[in-house]
Amino acid sequence: MLALLAATEVTAQRTQFASPVSPDSPFYTTQSPAAALDGTIQPALPSGQFDPYDPSRTAPAVSPYGGQGVPVYPAPTYGTPTYGNAPYAAPTYAAPAGSPYATSGQPLPDGTLPPPQRLLHSLNFEVTQLLRFGNQGFGIIDAATQAVFAFPVLANPTPVYLTPGFTYHSWNGPASGNFAGSPDLPPNAYDAYLDASWRPQVTSWFSADLAVRVGVYSDFTAVNSNSLRILGRGLGIVTISPQWQAAAGIWYLDRLTVKLLPAGGVIWTPNQDTRFAFLFPNPKLSQRLTTIGNTDLWGYLAAEYGGGKWTVQRASGASDVVELNDIRVMAGLEWVTLSGIRGLSEIGYVFDRHIIYASGTPTAHPSDTVMFRTGIAF
Repeated sequence: MLALLAATEVTAQRTQFASPVSPDSPFYTTQSPAAALDGTIQPALPSGQFDPYDPSRTAPAVSPYGGQGVPVYPAPTYGTPTYGNAPYAAPTYAAPAGSPYATSGQPLPDGTLPPPQRLLHSLNFEVTQLLRFGNQGFGIIDAATQAVFAFPVLANPTPVYLTPGFTYHSWNGPASGNFAGSPDLPPNAYDAYLDASWRPQVTSWFSADLAVRVGVYSDFTAVNSNSLRILGRGLGIVTISPQWQAAAGIWYLDRLTVKLLPAGGVIWTPNQDTRFAFLFPNPKLSQRLTTIGNTDLWGYLAAEYGGGKWTVQRASGASDVVELNDIRVMAGLEWVTLSGIRGLSEIGYVFDRHIIYASGTPTAHPSDTVMFRTGIAF
């Protein structure tokens, strides 16, 4: 499984820890986002910034774990920060004048003071649907929302992001009797969580990507100690040159079958219109297609590790823990306006699906399916 994932990341960006993808994402990727919010939501761009991939600018991603719990990364930069959907964002050590990521009250290189940090950084919304085909199909609709708040930290140019989020999961199937052990599922499940993330700039070439999420994941009928999950990630990011960045670390996913997952890879930005994020387990290859008025349109190919874990009540009335796992490959379009509003629409193929119960019910393998996702952040 890990070898397949490594060959295929993302995951946009975008969320579940921006966060914005996904393991438990709206934009990059839903790194919310991504499967991020269970998708890929990332924070909206600050006013006056419109190019999410321009190496001359970058911003930290907001929701490393989207609704599904799969982290989605922001992108590192070399020199001045860049905003947007690029993985492993690493803002510069001293933010430029006017940068919303400069710490409020800390002098900039020219001696001036930056503007105050905006408290409500962004609002993110995302909907993901996996279609159900036949009796061995398993349909899913995920609707996720996040509010991202930014808090300055001493003299560091990057703030701490606190992200309360909520995701609603609608499960259609699988039909009883069509799988070994009849792995019945409730019709609904929910995620309610608080995410904290920070990317301190240690030196001009090295930064860290740190995050922790605490949440309740349940159908809200079977709520117990297993409903409480703690997710996290820790990565080191090295800026090698204006075109290359490297990252390495781990994610803590707290699933039944996967607790820790290695993460990392390289990001190649040959020019301001192209970004190749070869990141495990959610790679993403992005290309700016055109600019229409004040809106940039990007196309991308991506992949992500989807799923999550919840406490549920079985048809028998007993409480249990269920884990959903799958692999997703997607093609999509992202748009970013001059005012900072961004959106995405994508279509994907979902395979290698598993329904796993802690009680020992035989693992079910729903049929492959098609995925649709749309999101907006502002």
